[in-house]
Amino acid sequence: MNDEFPAELRQFIANQVESIAQLEALLILRQDAGKAWRAEPLAQRLYITPEMTEGILADLARRGFAVRSESGGYQYQAGNPEQDRLVDELGAHYHTRRVAVITEIYSKPVNKVQTFADAFRLRREES
Repeated sequence: MNDEFPAELRQFIANQVESIAQLEALLILRQDAGKAWRAEPLAQRLYITPEMTEGILADLARRGFAVRSESGGYQYQAGNPEQDRLVDELGAHYHTRRVAVITEIYSKPVNKVQTFADAFRLRREES
């Protein structure tokens, strides 16, 4: 079954997707691309804390999948049409082959040195 998973989606997950919560946030933003999401309502949909959600939204913006709106929320905006297509395909796979996508996300090798360094990364507050 793992062989049936498209290689380009496998690569996209390896490079861009860190967790199920991040994937679901991305797909919610994509589904309602005209809406600017704030952390609290999105956190309720994801069943995680608003603080975790804020971090996910900021990371999606850093990765080029979202922009911060004037209202302070985040809106979906793919960096290019290829990224947009891959997000759509990944969303379709997640809908029809959820276990395969989850397995792909959590079977990625963990870079323990990077994880340790990220724990100490200081983030600038945006004005």
